[in-house]
Order: sequence, then C-alpha cells, then structure tokens
Amino acid sequence: MPNRGLLVAVALLAVLAGGIYWSNVDEEKNVGAPAKDAPPKILEIPEDQFAKIEIKRRDGTGAVLERQPAGWRLTAPKALPTDTRAVQTLVSALALVASERLVDEKPADLMQYGFASPQVEVLIVRKDGKKHKLLLGETSPLGTSVFARVDGDPRLFTVAAASKAAVDKVWQDLRDRRLLTFYDAKLVRIELNGMEFLKADGHWSMTKPQAWRPDSFAVEELIRKMIEAKMEITPEEEALTFAGKFASAAPYAIARATDDKGTQQLDIRKDKDGNFFAKSTAVEGFFKLPPEAVDTFARKAEEFRSKKLFEFGFADPSKVELKHDGKSWSFVKKGADWLSGDKKIDPGSVQQLVDRLRELAATGFAPIRGSKPLAEYSLTVPGKPAEVVAVSQQGDTYFATRAGDPTVYTLDPKVVEELHQLAAAAKSLP
Repeated sequence: MPNRGLLVAVALLAVLAGGIYWSNVDEEKNVGAPAKDAPPKILEIPEDQFAKIEIKRRDGTGAVLERQPAGWRLTAPKALPTDTRAVQTLVSALALVASERLVDEKPADLMQYGFASPQVEVLIVRKDGKKHKLLLGETSPLGTSVFARVDGDPRLFTVAAASKAAVDKVWQDLRDRRLLTFYDAKLVRIELNGMEFLKADGHWSMTKPQAWRPDSFAVEELIRKMIEAKMEITPEEEALTFAGKFASAAPYAIARATDDKGTQQLDIRKDKDGNFFAKSTAVEGFFKLPPEAVDTFARKAEEFRSKKLFEFGFADPSKVELKHDGKSWSFVKKGADWLSGDKKIDPGSVQQLVDRLRELAATGFAPIRGSKPLAEYSLTVPGKPAEVVAVSQQGDTYFATRAGDPTVYTLDPKVVEELHQLAAAAKSLP
C-alpha cells in the first residue's frame, strides 16, 4: 500500500484545517466580548430610556431632573433650566456604571461599608416606569475607590472614585449657569459700555462711539465671553449675601445683547477686594463671577477697531497695483498666469506681495494724515470694487487711509519699504 502514508498525511491536514477554522469562528464570536475575568457592570441603561433622575446626598443636598418634551429640566429643589452638557455627562455616567471589582456576592453586613447612610443615592426612573437605585457608600481604605451596590442586588462592588465624582451632583452643578441666554445665531446688536455693534448681512459694523470699522475677531471674542459669562457655584448661604455685595460694589461693565427675542442686559460690578458680582435681566438673582470671565468686558473702544488695511481676506485677487514715490507696478491675473504688461511674472513673486498686503495692519490711529503723498496700493477681487490704500508721510511718521473710510491709520515705515521692494523684485519669466 504505497499510498497509505499519503492518505494519513491528507487526513491529518484535514483535521488541522478544521481545528483552525473552528478556532477562528470562536475568535470571531469573542471579538468585542468582555474578558472572562472582567469585573461585572453594575448598571447598564440605554440613554434614551432615562425619564427622571433623583440625586440624594448624605448632607441632605441633591437634585431632581425630569426629561420633558423640550429637554431636561431641574424640578427640585428649584425649578430651573439645565446645563445641557452637564446633564448629558451625568446621563452618560449613569448609563454604564462599571465596577472595579466584586467585593462579595452576599456580604453579611453592609453597614460597615457605609450603607446605613450612603454618601450618594441615585434613583433612575425609566420611560417604562422601571426603577434603578445606585448606592455609593464609604471610600475604600486606599481612597481610590468607593463601595457601591444597586438596591435589590445583594452583591457588593467597588467603583472608581472618578465614577462617584461623575454622579455626585447638586442642583447648582446641573443648572444652566449662563447669565445671558441669547441665541448667538440670531444676534443683531451688541452693546458694551457705550459702544454699539450692529449686524447686517452677516457682517458687524461699529456705530458707537463712532462709525469705525470693527475688528471682527474682537467682536466675536466679546460675544463668546458674553455666552461664557457663567455664575460661580457657591453655597446657598453665601449666595444670599450677593445682593448686598452687588449694591455696594463699583460699576465695572454693562453689556447688552439683542436677538430676535429681545434685549438682555448684564450688569457687572467689582468690590474693593477684586470680587465680581453680576445681575442679569435673563436670570433672577445676584451672582458671583470668576475674574477670567470678565476681562473682555473692560476693553476700550479702540481695542475693537480694525487695524487691517485690506478686507479681501483669503479671496484670490485678479489685479494688484502699487505706486511708490513716482514709480508704479501693475500685475493682472489671466487664467493661471500673472502678467505685467505683456510679460509673464513669476507667480511666487506676486503671491509674496499679495500675502503682505493681506497682512498689512496699522500700528495705531491718528487725528490727521501726513502732508506728503508717498504710495498707493490697489487690489481687486473679481466681482468686487477695488480696495485702495493711500500712504502719506509727515517727518518720520507714515500714515494710511482707505478709500471711503475717514479713519487715519499709522504705519510701520519698514512695512512700506518692504512692499516697495517686493513690487520692484517681481521676476519676469523667460
């Protein structure tokens, strides 16, 4: 039987292949499955099934949240709007509570672990009416975890201290702490200490104290600070003193925001110790503000003025002209080429000039322009009027004006000379 060895080899190969196949099948089944020795989950609830959350702390404080058609709302101890992000973080933390380890399947005495009076009790009511109560007892001896259990389940677990911190909340942690609740996409007017900014067609203009070009980044930063002006979380007994402290403090800033719903006002005051207190027409009460929340509100009008000389942004110009002390250069874009007269110009040379004009900014403002004309820069973007900046000189000081803009800007002389050199150095292509 000369083929007997071959048959045995084929049979062994078939057995081996089958073993590999079933091994791969088992591995695929186990992908994503928890390890056999992984600590069990204490709670696992779909986030969309949460209807109500009650938090009770050992000191008697806590909060009650109810999901309503318009979203989550605090219903006790006070009826208040909620901080959407804070509530979502809480729901996510409760949707999956993982243990660090199983301490005991059936502990004989739970009292020694702090469950006679838990540090935190969290009752979760689902949409179907089913209830779950998470109980957090004492901190473990090492201080890195907390003893935990679920009401109705005899098992005792530990959870990470961070898991406790995520659910150990009072109503002040979960309330909407904004002092101005306007909808920024609908803003039409911003006012700050006598300054006024109006929005039309997506652009901000400065109307008070004068009709100046605003720095759009500075205006957006002000709006962001108004949105982020949030009350500090303070004990309720301390908060009762804020009305008197506000009344005795010195005026610091008044900010107003107007959207399609109306105007909201924030009045900020500063006491002799450097503390900031505020009152808002959007929220009842008096509040304390952290110092970092109010720095932008002290800015002066000049800090909101634009120092940029050109407004073409990142648009690609089709024509650039420059005059300097009797000399002139003109660059016109046709297709992918830049031309000066009938000569092709190195596009990199023109791009350097365009980039420098895009960045051109004043060093400050002046009451009058210089008496000696020195240079003129003109830049055209397709479909828009040309932007023209004229430069003049008075002694060692350089001034700039924009066509149609009464403001006189001061310029760094080095920048004026750099633009002159870039225009003169533009290279012709062979």
